[in-house]
Amino acid sequence: MADRITMSAINNTVLSDNQRTLARMATYQQQLSSGKRINQVSDDPVAANMSLRYRAESVQTGKYLDNIDKGSAFIAAGDSSMGLMSEVMAEAKRLAVQGANGTQDANSRKALASSVDSLLTRMVDLANTVHDGRYIFAGTATFSPPFAKAADGSSVGYLGNLDDFSVQIGPSSRVTVNQNGNAMFKEPIDLFATLISVRDALTANDPTTVTTLIADVDAAHDQLNNLHGGLGASEQRLDLARNQLESAQTNLGALISGAEDVDFAEAISQMQMTQVALEAGLQSGARVLRSTLLDYL
Repeated sequence: MADRITMSAINNTVLSDNQRTLARMATYQQQLSSGKRINQVSDDPVAANMSLRYRAESVQTGKYLDNIDKGSAFIAAGDSSMGLMSEVMAEAKRLAVQGANGTQDANSRKALASSVDSLLTRMVDLANTVHDGRYIFAGTATFSPPFAKAADGSSVGYLGNLDDFSVQIGPSSRVTVNQNGNAMFKEPIDLFATLISVRDALTANDPTTVTTLIADVDAAHDQLNNLHGGLGASEQRLDLARNQLESAQTNLGALISGAEDVDFAEAISQMQMTQVALEAGLQSGARVLRSTLLDYL
């Protein structure tokens, strides 16, 4: 015997079908207004999980890129300071050569000594260069001045640490963006001690010692220039890493878009078909729901 179909069952079926069609219509409208195929995880759990993973990778990549930008600025500050230091050493040599000249007298050499002392002070100031609130030649102790000139001017002490300051540019990759000041200014040649020796020899009116110190000035200058050149290699590595990370960021953006973004043409087509189905369902429901017992008498 066939199951009995009641008007109540028909009404409930029509209403349920139309409600589901309305829900689909609302989904397509939300997709078109937001531009996103996934507006909540339940829309597509697999795609949503992929999107979350891609977004996490994108955020991490963004942090590495930010580190690279900060590292590049740090290197640029060091590059500028070391360029000025090289000029100071060139001037120190010029004064030493002038002081070694036998035609100079004691007063002239004292004047030259005063100029060298000014260069020493200038060099200490440059060695205490600050960028973005950090002393760039202090190793990793970047919040305190790394160099201090003794009150009597007889020495310059290093107060930083012996660690290289580096930034992370990948999960297991770091780049040193500057060196500790001890390795740069004190070893193997003490740049400050060399300037102090030249100053003191000029003060003592000792041209013979000044002559022997010219080679030390050259060696200290070469040491500085060699370390200066090393900054270029670090900058090049940062540039390569930046290009790679920017490419990865672009790819991640495409993957996120592919997982989340709506295909407008398909969504519009689906919404139009759903709208036709809804109109048909509403017309069918209007015919069924208005039927009464009188229609069957």
